[in-house]
Amino acid sequence: MKIVVMSAIIGVAILGTAGFAFSNVFGSSLTSIFHSMTGDNSMDQMISGDMMSGMMGGSSSMQGMMSPVPEDVIIKVISSQVVPAGKDASIKLLVLDKNTDQPLSDAQVIFGIEKGAPMTTMDMQGGMFYGKNLGDGKYLAQFKLGEPGYYTLHTHVIPAGKSMMAMMENHMDIGIIAR
Repeated sequence: MKIVVMSAIIGVAILGTAGFAFSNVFGSSLTSIFHSMTGDNSMDQMISGDMMSGMMGGSSSMQGMMSPVPEDVIIKVISSQVVPAGKDASIKLLVLDKNTDQPLSDAQVIFGIEKGAPMTTMDMQGGMFYGKNLGDGKYLAQFKLGEPGYYTLHTHVIPAGKSMMAMMENHMDIGIIAR
């Protein structure tokens, strides 16, 4: 048992230095991560699987891959960040082009929810999911949080015409309080 645990720790440490980490060392393969990151798999396959939620459960090197502020977009929260615990909830965002200040109505907005502060607990609440496009640059994240507390809504935007890697360049963490 000690050898298996040590192997898992070493595997996560090695992958962390490469900028990738995942919560289930034995359930994901390095090959599938690289294929997904290089575009060999579609974004739908990547999100529908558990891989992205595992990748978000990473180390500071994963956080280092993401820009500290979105490069191409402005993301504004336009609804309350206080949501009910144990009930259907949502957060509404406005996404603007950073160069023109015009709404981006044709972007892909992808969310992940972490319990606690950003990149601290690595307790991802389910997998990544697409936001609902409401038009005029407005997007809706719909979710259900099981218990009261502080959560982080990891928000990724892929502007039209950009590759999926743009999600790392256009990332913003949004705090949520569930009551």
